[in-house]
Amino acid sequence: MSSLVIELRAGEGGRDAEAFCAELAAAITAYVRQRGDRLSALPSQPGSRTQTLDVDGAAAAYEPLAGVHRVQRIPKNSTRRQTSTATMAVLATTRRAAINIPEADIRLSFYRASGPGGQHRNKTDTAVRLTHLPSGLVVTAEDSRSQWSNIASAKRKLADALDADVARAVRSRTNELRRGQISTGERAAKQFTHNEQRGFVVCHETGATWRWSDFYRGRLERTRGAA
Repeated sequence: MSSLVIELRAGEGGRDAEAFCAELAAAITAYVRQRGDRLSALPSQPGSRTQTLDVDGAAAAYEPLAGVHRVQRIPKNSTRRQTSTATMAVLATTRRAAINIPEADIRLSFYRASGPGGQHRNKTDTAVRLTHLPSGLVVTAEDSRSQWSNIASAKRKLADALDADVARAVRSRTNELRRGQISTGERAAKQFTHNEQRGFVVCHETGATWRWSDFYRGRLERTRGAA
């Protein structure tokens, strides 16, 4: 079992794309419950076209459903057939451990602070320069007249900087995974087609086909590959 984030985003198609995204999220929610996996919905930003599901389950069960989904139908309050899209990405949740910096990984040096702050601050080497040897990051602290306070402050700054680096790396890996699952082109992308009139959903990459009613009831494993 692993922790996953299933990210669904409305694509091209205006309000119908938003409605389709919500329908797709409901189908995946039903599938999660059919499997007995733990599910919670993450809060969305006001006006967001993205819905996010937090799932404890096997990634292999959900990754085949990732990609660009397009629906071909006549939207409500319209007489014209329209193609709308929504994307689905299955992203692993990375739990970042608390930053722990061994003393052997840092080098401390001291210098005399400049600027306002009092006679003691400006005439003693209370300011701290801390170098993180593995990464080469350098932080300084000179606000306090206490050398020990500045050391503690420099260590906090370094931990924050290293944590920010880890966060950036996680975002980069997540974006790379998302790009690998979702082809570009939106309406032109042929990954999944939902044809409401004919009553089927097909994955063009694998040939898997589901009856419309089965797909939207979350009956995905049992009917995958059925005509």
